[in-house]
Amino acid sequence: MLTHSTRRWLAGLGVAGAFVAASASPAVAAEDPFEIVAQDILVAPDHYGFAYVYAAPTNSEQPHQFGHTTFDLDFSGIADFAVLEEPGEGWGWACETSGQVVHCETEFAEDDGPWLGIYVSGKHEATPGQKGQLKFAMTSGGKTASTTSTVTVAEAVDLQTVPEASVSGAPGSKLDMPATVRNGSETTSQGAVLLMNGDYLVDYAGNYSNCKPAEYMGVLCTFDEDLEPGKSYRLSAELPFQLHEDVRTGAELLATSVWWTKADWELNSIDWPQDGKPGTGDKLRLVEQSDAKSLERQTDPDMYNNYTDISVKVTGDNQADLSVKGATASGKKGDLVQVRPSVTNLGPALLEYQGRPAFRVTVPEGTTAVEVSGECQPYTTDAEWDQWDGNWGEPGAKEYGCQITESPKGFENPYEFGLRIDTVVPDASGAVSARLAGDPNSKNDTAKIVINPTTTGGGNPGGGNPGGGNPGGGDGDGDNGGGQGGDDGGALPITGQSTGLIAGIGALLLAAGVGGYLVAKRRRTRFVA
Repeated sequence: MLTHSTRRWLAGLGVAGAFVAASASPAVAAEDPFEIVAQDILVAPDHYGFAYVYAAPTNSEQPHQFGHTTFDLDFSGIADFAVLEEPGEGWGWACETSGQVVHCETEFAEDDGPWLGIYVSGKHEATPGQKGQLKFAMTSGGKTASTTSTVTVAEAVDLQTVPEASVSGAPGSKLDMPATVRNGSETTSQGAVLLMNGDYLVDYAGNYSNCKPAEYMGVLCTFDEDLEPGKSYRLSAELPFQLHEDVRTGAELLATSVWWTKADWELNSIDWPQDGKPGTGDKLRLVEQSDAKSLERQTDPDMYNNYTDISVKVTGDNQADLSVKGATASGKKGDLVQVRPSVTNLGPALLEYQGRPAFRVTVPEGTTAVEVSGECQPYTTDAEWDQWDGNWGEPGAKEYGCQITESPKGFENPYEFGLRIDTVVPDASGAVSARLAGDPNSKNDTAKIVINPTTTGGGNPGGGNPGGGNPGGGDGDGDNGGGQGGDDGGALPITGQSTGLIAGIGALLLAAGVGGYLVAKRRRTRFVA
């Protein structure tokens, strides 16, 4: 789950998905090895607009390697009404301005490509309706590609909403999602767009004629009613969503709602997939409207107050029973032995992604963890746990906290560790445990990793070779049953964050305007700006 500060930061960036969306048409000849893509920008007087500019190879089979790259930006076309902030800082470019042209240079590693952010502020005396062009040229490998971006001065409209809300329901039940909006500006807003996105375990279940499902983004509703200055509005009926039948009681899922002006949404979503079909029922409305009209385009210069975090709390009685498996291994001093403790969801509920340290591993006495699962990081306290920027896979700790992937009933999550035997201690053991609120069976929540067991414990301990070659191990019983040590244990599942969380973040990124189509594995995604 994103922290509030991270969400605020994301929501403040007004830019479309650079990987999937761009409103300006790049000027590219058929033989050019790459193209430039740049967004159009809306600005308001005394407020900035933001967009990404990036370059993409035109041949996917033999992509262009950029290496040393130069970038020139001519802002003379907007100088009368807007100010360009020199790009480069924070984007890896070295830039300098001469007259009304910014020249930037940088070096790219193999398979890396150029992109950077552009900030443009409307001057105080700028008039809505003024427009001009930014001209871009990028040179790499002796080839130059160019394009333009149109900057338009728009009326400033500040759509505001509450930062947090909550709903609850049992598995399979319908939920009424709240959404309110206030026009905090002095200008009448010509309609609005609402994007509401939930964890994939929470689906839109409505049939409103002005709402349609949007791929990766939940549901999109367009309102024609004018929003008068200083007035607040609610939906004529709350948006219906439905929880999946197998969602776990006690789970807390995340949904978000984001409000846009129509012009901002049109600009930011121009190339995003929008194949969803509107419903066939009544029209969802905003309860107040005004006859005041404006003929100019409108932009929202403050994206920090446009969205609501909606906490979806699952009630009822549908729990997940976590069962922990330990491991055994044997070896001599200096050997590197492999152990593979695991946790399995016995159901009946689906276990949603656990970003907290729900699985814990204590390293056995006399050993050092030199190889650590990438899903684990050194553990001290829950308060110091960092889901997004932790030291994943860091060796040398005595205790590790691990995330648990989204797990349907019967799914096993293995965690591989390579332990160096520093001192041979018979029956050296380390604890393995799982923690989940509401787990109906605490007896199978703990197990042991045993190094050099003196009894077989139901398994066959194996010997390791000195120096870490051919690690030994065997099936060993912990408190809960045998875990495998010393073999590959078959192919590991693809790991990464919950698909629901991925989809939710993907929608939030688009809603906040952050460039990039979010591609991630199913257990963990570490977002790097």
